[in-house]
Amino acid sequence: MKNIDHLSLDGRSLYMLRQIYELRSVTETARLLGVTQSSVSHSLDRLRGLLGDPLFIKVGRSMVPTERVEAMMDGIDQVLQGIEDLYSQSDFNPAQSKDRFSIICNDFEHDLLVPEIFKRLIQEAPNSSLRTHQRHVTQTSSQCNGLVDLELCPYPPQDAADLVISKICTDHQITYYDASVRDAPDTLEQFLEADHAILCLGHDEDTHIDRYLKARGLSRKVSYLGPNFSAAATLVRGSNMLATAPSRMANSIFRDFAWVKTPVPLDPIDFYMVWHVRNRHSPRHKWFRDLVKSVARTLPADLKSPSL
Repeated sequence: MKNIDHLSLDGRSLYMLRQIYELRSVTETARLLGVTQSSVSHSLDRLRGLLGDPLFIKVGRSMVPTERVEAMMDGIDQVLQGIEDLYSQSDFNPAQSKDRFSIICNDFEHDLLVPEIFKRLIQEAPNSSLRTHQRHVTQTSSQCNGLVDLELCPYPPQDAADLVISKICTDHQITYYDASVRDAPDTLEQFLEADHAILCLGHDEDTHIDRYLKARGLSRKVSYLGPNFSAAATLVRGSNMLATAPSRMANSIFRDFAWVKTPVPLDPIDFYMVWHVRNRHSPRHKWFRDLVKSVARTLPADLKSPSL
């Protein structure tokens, strides 16, 4: 085996390697780490030279790990966990903390919770900071790799053996429209005849509404599929389109829209806080979790839909 200076394998480089392995992308890794793509590429080239292995092979748009990387992953996780343990504290004083806290979420959870979370954070831990990340479809198990403290989401991960999932609030969906352009869709027929904008996070374009309609031999015209609710709101504004979204968006993303009850029965939407089990006993992490739960408990009630 080639004799290498193993002390040259620093935690930051191993952490970066773990992100490339998870995301299969140098570009996405750079975006999530808040550095340039060239910086990640340079660090990867350094590791390649140090370990004498290409580590990843570019296939199309994806970075495919070599057998060497696959064999290293368990060891890298143990090293990163050990480094984190070195910095763990037996107690936590928010007034003296200079920590950066991080949350991954979509635009709804951000607008609903993050402003008040940030306000409370600065009040109680004035020297700390907060970073939020946009949820990406290709991103998985961010808490497992230490990328973020918490994830706020409507659909908890399925492979959650090492994750803790806690429901923090519930909402229901209503249908928004621009009253300066069109009248309210007062019937199911008018709802079906309209153009619709929907949120599409993955490859599955069928929503609960579309599955309900399909089971009854009905369908609607989906004209726009957006990556987030803000994009859908931008397209609906000034058009005759409809968008069905959580009711509390009437106070944020869809604040200047009119709305009606959606003429399709829909289950309430539960929103969750997700975090890695290794942080269960961390005083710092527990304090931050409690802050987020406290903010969620003070949310205004969701809107009551008018009858059609």
